[in-house]
Amino acid sequence: MQHNLFEWNDNSSVISAKPISKDKTNIAKQLALFFEILYAGKTPRINSDGVTSHEAVTGGSFQTISGGSTGFPKVLERTCTSWILSFNTNDKNYNHSGSRVALFGSLTHSLSLYGALEAIFLGCEVHHLAGLSPSSQLEYLENKKIEILYVTPTQLRLMLSAKYQNYIIDSLRYVFIGGASIEQNTLMELSEIAPNAELKQFYGSSETSFITISDLLTPVNSVGKAYPGVEIVLGDQPDTPVSLGETGRVWVRSPYLFSKYVGENSFNLNRFSDWVSPGELAKLDLDQNLFILGRIDRIFKIKDQAIIPEEIENYLLTKKDIMDAAVVKKNDVLRGNKAVAYIATSERLDIEKLKLECISSIPPLDGSFQIIELSPEKFPFLPSGKPDIYKLQQWDI
Repeated sequence: MQHNLFEWNDNSSVISAKPISKDKTNIAKQLALFFEILYAGKTPRINSDGVTSHEAVTGGSFQTISGGSTGFPKVLERTCTSWILSFNTNDKNYNHSGSRVALFGSLTHSLSLYGALEAIFLGCEVHHLAGLSPSSQLEYLENKKIEILYVTPTQLRLMLSAKYQNYIIDSLRYVFIGGASIEQNTLMELSEIAPNAELKQFYGSSETSFITISDLLTPVNSVGKAYPGVEIVLGDQPDTPVSLGETGRVWVRSPYLFSKYVGENSFNLNRFSDWVSPGELAKLDLDQNLFILGRIDRIFKIKDQAIIPEEIENYLLTKKDIMDAAVVKKNDVLRGNKAVAYIATSERLDIEKLKLECISSIPPLDGSFQIIELSPEKFPFLPSGKPDIYKLQQWDI
């Protein structure tokens, strides 16, 4: 059966087709089928087994799945235009057209699906590396002279753990890093093996798409300034913003927002008029650089003092040999809660020393704090490439 690769002509709202060359991989066939379903006027949904058509809902819409790191993934519906606008923005700013693009994650989730569809829309080669070992991913990037990479921090740390001395991938022009915050030492390590690449950390969510993006002047620990076309307000509600430098809930208004949850009555939409909140706290500096503090629904208290899990995770990830970290709350008879950090490492660490360092650096932590070592193979990751926080919360210790 011959598949066609469809391209959207935004001016005339028409999809035209061209044959897929023989060297295209199965991902091209899946994405071609995605566009074929879309062209038929139905709402497609990407599942782990490929593409499944649904009843006709709204022409020019599709469904994808959120990361689900803190609970069950949500099915989201968004318009094609909401992504096409950013496809064109990225092409204008970063010259994506015709590039060789690689992505590591499952097409079930937004980041990899976005990268794949953007690449095909802009006439790029798509290289889907999900399932390859970290060392194989490194070799593939070098041998195939990949120019653009979409990756999560977790996927990046795992890949870097497999590098060997003097390893250089000089073809990379841009590395887009999304899905969570990333520590400076990992960025520096990446720069060593990709000396020609500009590292673009971006902040966003399945619901919002791009919110901010970094540049060469972005301060350490910031996720950058507002992505083109995005408005950001911090406050309990978007019409009651906090003062500059104060902490507030992130609210976003842009043409890139999703349309709705499927079965939305069971979810908190975090919507206010035409604004959407990804549910995180942040600060803005004088130059409008955004600094993310953490997710509101992950914050908990120990003896009436607030614990922000991301603050502990970010500290742990500055340590050598820790590939990933996830902090969850566990019940404690005396304190109500205690913090437990799971770390992915292939080395034996001095856990007691590391625990004391964390307690000293993050005052709300106390002697109840625990650190549990796991091998990278046993650390639970989601198909989206993020730690499975929900699973870790269920584990007994």
